[in-house]
Amino acid sequence: MALTKVTGQGLETLSDGVTITVDDNSDTLTIKSTDTDANEGPILKLLRDGDSAADGDIVGVIKFNAARDDNNSDISYGKILMFLRDASDGSEDGALQIIHRLAGSDVIALELDNDEYVFNNGSNDVDFRVEGNGDANLLKLDAGNDRVGIGVAAPLAKFHVVQGDSAILFGNTFSNVGHTVMHFSNSEGSGAYRIRFDSNDTVVGSIGVGTSSTAYNTSSDYRLKENVDYTWDATTRLKQLKPARFNFIADDTNTLVDGFIAHEVSSIVPEAITGTKDAVDADDNPEYQGIDQSKLVPLLVKTIQELEARLTAGGL
Repeated sequence: MALTKVTGQGLETLSDGVTITVDDNSDTLTIKSTDTDANEGPILKLLRDGDSAADGDIVGVIKFNAARDDNNSDISYGKILMFLRDASDGSEDGALQIIHRLAGSDVIALELDNDEYVFNNGSNDVDFRVEGNGDANLLKLDAGNDRVGIGVAAPLAKFHVVQGDSAILFGNTFSNVGHTVMHFSNSEGSGAYRIRFDSNDTVVGSIGVGTSSTAYNTSSDYRLKENVDYTWDATTRLKQLKPARFNFIADDTNTLVDGFIAHEVSSIVPEAITGTKDAVDADDNPEYQGIDQSKLVPLLVKTIQELEARLTAGGL
């Protein structure tokens, strides 16, 4: 390369590369502009001045080298690289990469491409963390375990939120959220889904709101149903249910509650129960059954109707 400099004798050309050396920590190179307007400046321009550009051409690199590693090698520990993604006239695209040395190899820490901005391009085991004013882990991406955390240094699930005042807020108007784990709010009033559940692009359930109420909905449209029967025997099935009082083992207060034992209901109202009795996962941990007690309501209503019919038939 050649460098032209201004000297007391005029212009002088320096060839075969230029090295500027200082023997202390003072500024090695200063590019100065004395212009005072609002336009760009001073400008450091890297120009690759070939006859024709092609996709993939690297057009500029800034390297950060150490003159020696512990094996006396000249090593680049990082660089900023710009290359052409599309060199077509009128639709030019450029991509910028910030690269650093990791375990003896160059890895892309950040890539600004024509169709996406990517952190950790190359899937390296390098975490991403954003600090807040008082939270060192306001956002934490655990690359090694493929997990995302908010307010947690070591996320325990694919998405792990640690509760502060309110863990998750959805909506556009918030007040008095206190220590709510999940808060849904807006200023529209009634008629809006807060949560909607779809199966194969069909709504099968939702949580909605009215002006001062909440509705927990499961699909019930007649157009979704067939083999409708109104004459089944509810009383016999109801008498098989075994309501009980119990406390949960995890409750240190041993507070008694009313309810059912899941496997005792499964043969009577199977749609009310999820899971299988005594099931365990691959690590032999229990997979507990659950119950949706609202599924018992049709059985209760039908039994009351049958009882009322018997009372009427008996003259009562």
